[in-house]
Amino acid sequence: MIEKHFVVRDVPGQCHGSTVGQISGSFVVAWFQGDHEGAANSHIWVSRGSDDEWTVPLVVSGDLAPCWNPVLHVQGSGALRLFCKVGTAISAWRTFHTISLDGGSTWSAPQPLAGDEPGGRGPVRTPPVRLQSGRLLAGASTEVWGTEPRWDSFVDISDDDGCSWHRTEDIAIDHDTFPGAGIIQPALWQASSGQVRLLARSTAGRLVYSSSDDNGESWSAGVLSSVANNNSGVSACAVGETVYLAHNPASGNWASRAPLLISRSTDDGASWHAWVTLEESVEAATSQAYQPADSGVITTGFNEFSYPCLIRTRDGLAVTYTWQRRGIVLALLNPTNRSNT
Repeated sequence: MIEKHFVVRDVPGQCHGSTVGQISGSFVVAWFQGDHEGAANSHIWVSRGSDDEWTVPLVVSGDLAPCWNPVLHVQGSGALRLFCKVGTAISAWRTFHTISLDGGSTWSAPQPLAGDEPGGRGPVRTPPVRLQSGRLLAGASTEVWGTEPRWDSFVDISDDDGCSWHRTEDIAIDHDTFPGAGIIQPALWQASSGQVRLLARSTAGRLVYSSSDDNGESWSAGVLSSVANNNSGVSACAVGETVYLAHNPASGNWASRAPLLISRSTDDGASWHAWVTLEESVEAATSQAYQPADSGVITTGFNEFSYPCLIRTRDGLAVTYTWQRRGIVLALLNPTNRSNT
């Protein structure tokens, strides 16, 4: 079965870009919330709980604003680290991080992750992947807007559990022929062979695939996969021999963000099959228009179920996602339970 719980619902303004971590059986969920994307009152909010019992959300980003795309990472020590982007323009984001030593109840003052370096350092959308070696890999990206937008993805690497990072070169794509701006927000997993693989959001109507044979230091050129993509975020998670992918199945640049599915692969991402529908399109819904800009996307959120964050838990899988920009949902799934399908 699927258990669904609203972490927050009918918030003032809009909420988006959730992330989730599990600490001692409870969940910590973070998101950004304000009047709209890029608003001066857009901050990072956090709530803790399980089922339908959640703490009153608190702001953990201090006076920083506008804030975007929080990412939670549970360190081996049990500490919880949160990364987020800050800036009035996406192209000039700086990454900040804060840490909680008490399961998300209190947080340190946010600090820059990479000094004054602008851009998409550190994890941009989904939690870092811990390799068999213990190394962390985080999908990262940069966005240049303007008359000729250019988006590129890379991987940030940490060998000290997320305290410091060094980045790879950009994943190669041919910008002269690639449809639209490019690729961002890669979702990573380690295959059973030890190879690391990723699927990146793209403006070409399909996810872009790349792989690494050297623990993330270098990556193959990006190629279009068979998986449709609507130029919206996805999230991947490996459990044993099976890889799960949370995504919208629509194809196109700024296409519909409904329905929202989890697909799975038993061949390390070579092929994917729909497994669970988390949200259907709203009945009689018209196509939702998105007005993208360097200052953020303008949207009402109607019929939008998007930006999933999928993680492995002690009992199966957990995924959070945006519910029409008005709420954040946590869904719990058991991969061994046939009723999920």
